[in-house]
Amino acid sequence: MENKKENKVNNILMITAFPTYGAGSGVQVTALANSYKDAGKKVTIITGNNKTNFDKIEGVKYHVVPFKSEEENPEIIPGQCNFNYLMFTTHTESTANFWDASLSQIREYEKAFRKAINEEIKEEKPDVIHAQHNWISTSIATESNVPVVTTIHGTDLMGFERSKEELKKVKENLKTEKDPEKIKKLKEEEEKYNLYIEHSNRAAINAKKIIVISEDQKNRFEKLFPLAAKKVELAENGYDTNKFYVDENIKKEDVIGNLESQNKNNQKIPLDYDKLVVFVGKFAEFKGIDVLLDSAKIYEEKMAQNGKKVETIIVGSGQLENDLKKQAKDLELKNVDFVGRKNTEEVNKIQNLADVSLIPSRNEPFGLVVVEGMACGHPVIATNSGGIPGILNSEKQDVSNKEKTYVTPLGVLVPMDDSKALGEAVCDVLDEKIKFDNKYIANYAKEHYAQEKVTKNILNIFEEATADKEKEDVER
Repeated sequence: MENKKENKVNNILMITAFPTYGAGSGVQVTALANSYKDAGKKVTIITGNNKTNFDKIEGVKYHVVPFKSEEENPEIIPGQCNFNYLMFTTHTESTANFWDASLSQIREYEKAFRKAINEEIKEEKPDVIHAQHNWISTSIATESNVPVVTTIHGTDLMGFERSKEELKKVKENLKTEKDPEKIKKLKEEEEKYNLYIEHSNRAAINAKKIIVISEDQKNRFEKLFPLAAKKVELAENGYDTNKFYVDENIKKEDVIGNLESQNKNNQKIPLDYDKLVVFVGKFAEFKGIDVLLDSAKIYEEKMAQNGKKVETIIVGSGQLENDLKKQAKDLELKNVDFVGRKNTEEVNKIQNLADVSLIPSRNEPFGLVVVEGMACGHPVIATNSGGIPGILNSEKQDVSNKEKTYVTPLGVLVPMDDSKALGEAVCDVLDEKIKFDNKYIANYAKEHYAQEKVTKNILNIFEEATADKEKEDVER
């Protein structure tokens, strides 16, 4: 009987409003889809995108909800929305976001996702829908008779909170506004934010299970959606062990030597450095890259006084790119190089050469890049916020004092928005005042966060969701 129960979910429909690459949630969707396929499941992915030619998993069906690219000669996709896919913050290939979108665009957005979801449910007849983000597309998915399991990624919770804040501002402005045209526009904004809030509430209440990726996120979700608290299951993100691993054969001449600096005139990155610091991520405000650059001023100069040259490689792109490059120039940083967005294989090679990874996030729901850095065999210095302590604090020490720096066997937790603490921690790690067992760090990452282990947990959650659905149907 137990084996029969385990095989009830064999056909999975995944829904993400964003591309399956270029950001944490997209990377996670790809890793999960691959692991579902390896587990013998049939997988279909509905994904928002502005192009049809992108890396796909062989044997997985992709249904693109088409949007218009911001590129000079965008791909013309039949039925595409006349705007780029909408983001909570920013993406490597889209600057469009939910906050600047018009009400008519949101209505078009809803229509596009409803069409795609209804088509795939009719054609594929999935056993379960694995929806990403507690937001519009997930809300639409719960209109069907298929059980929905939603993974919370954090930006959706930020989006829900921001919607409430924006709605409050709009209502205040409506009280005093006299101009008919401005009133009309404010009324549309009011309807838009009410729509976001309604979709979020509906998605939370109608989903059969809610997956959160950290304890911090669990507490936050339950506070925002108390009526859905009993559905919450913790399943931390996993990483693909075939894509992030220790490779001792990688040489800096072959990797760093072939990178081009986007903020240096000659584009060359000197190879005569003694230590390498790496950041990987999108250029969004909550990633705290501005704090990293301020800290680089500290550790560059201090390490130079000790006779060591530190190179900092910043991998990624996004809306803040020009501002961050200007900040680096204004700070007169000598050895900080922006190298643009890189694919997984390139990131793995860069991470393997790093002495330490920096994650200065202001609000990191989980922090998959923390795990990926660990998997490549080096310590991580990150802020003591969001889901990061749940990863780095392996010995479960009391890290409740957010103004203090904590050392763990996996890295260092520093206060948020504290460039001095971050810079000093980098110096202590690179000078080996704090020593780490890199082999232990890599093994810990594999033992606790290998994707196949995480997938097994999620598949069990799917089984529970379908069982709950069947029980409800019988009771009706």
